Amino acid sequence: MSVSSDWPPYSSKHGNNYFGLEIQLIELVLKDAGFCWQYVVLPSSSRTFKQLQEGKVDIVPAASFTQQRRKYAEFSLPYRQEVMLLFTHTKNTLPFLDDPQLRGSLLYANLRSNIVAVSRGSVYGQYFANYRNNCPDCVIETNLARERFNLVKRGRVEYAVEDNLTGAYLIQHENFAQHIKPTSVSVYENPVHYMVRPGSLTEKQLQKFNLAIIKNSDTIKQIIADYHQLYHLK
Repeated sequence: MSVSSDWPPYSSKHGNNYFGLEIQLIELVLKDAGFCWQYVVLPSSSRTFKQLQEGKVDIVPAASFTQQRRKYAEFSLPYRQEVMLLFTHTKNTLPFLDDPQLRGSLLYANLRSNIVAVSRGSVYGQYFANYRNNCPDCVIETNLARERFNLVKRGRVEYAVEDNLTGAYLIQHENFAQHIKPTSVSVYENPVHYMVRPGSLTEKQLQKFNLAIIKNSDTIKQIIADYHQLYHLK
């Protein structure tokens, strides 16, 4: 099972133990399905997917479905919704940042040639892919959300794309409150799945895995709601 040791509040390591939202969810599902597991710490999404293709990792959490990824992995049923927000410096007061309905090509027209920091190996939908293709120098990748926020804080980039819960955690706990703010602009919203290495689970085991997600859906929703309440998200 791939895991991050520094992705609060989803996955963190303290001593020999792992904590966080994703840890709670996967352990809930795996226990119900009757599986044992071992965590493997990897630094980025791109490294994780490479390890999956090489057969060194069997399950990857919090993965968006794409046709490219489907070529080398199976996908579980979706188990939660991911919301990727645009974050910026508190001094940035451009009006479009307060428009929650801003989407698609109009959003990226407003971004112009500003630099956006994103997670290495992650996907943010076709419109973002088009923006990146049209302006390759407008997008830089880092491994950690903290690195992206520090780039915004120091004025090295204008924006960072980040999970709404991760962003809320960093602003509240890591001294970014005076420098970083969430905007109303959602870059990408989609369900996330567990990616499963082909052959690591039999068809029957994969069915048990998906059934465990279904059986525990109410508990999963409650765990997510608790984290959202903790970090003052709707």
